[in-house]
Amino acid sequence: MGIELFWDNDDETVILCVFDKELTWDEMFQTFDDIKKVTRNRDSLIGAIIDVSQGVSVPGGSIFNADTRAKAMQMLRMGGEEKGPLAIVGANGFIKSIYHAVGTLDRKAQKDIYFADTLNEARAILSKRLAPERVESVG
Repeated sequence: MGIELFWDNDDETVILCVFDKELTWDEMFQTFDDIKKVTRNRDSLIGAIIDVSQGVSVPGGSIFNADTRAKAMQMLRMGGEEKGPLAIVGANGFIKSIYHAVGTLDRKAQKDIYFADTLNEARAILSKRLAPERVESVG
């Protein structure tokens, strides 16, 4: 299976990526390329939910491997400056540790990334984050 990709809402403002426990870097980067193709010409910001609640392993083995660290950094930078918010569902302590360790090297890579325990929590985070700012009228 690798990674399954869906629109998570009818407005097509949130993409849901469901990660299988066993995946490869090639599958991950292909999925991110697919997301870029779909969202490239959008006028509105697109959010993403990454569901790793089925468990996920580090492709290529250990995070201490130089190639794995380089690919993890590449993955965190894939969205560039214009990336939308990202909610990660079901991340275990190990994944969060990797996130924080890699983030010490590049704080911009961690911009607009959130952790959630459930899909509904992730949806609530992104709904709030993607909601247009409301201007309150005075009067």
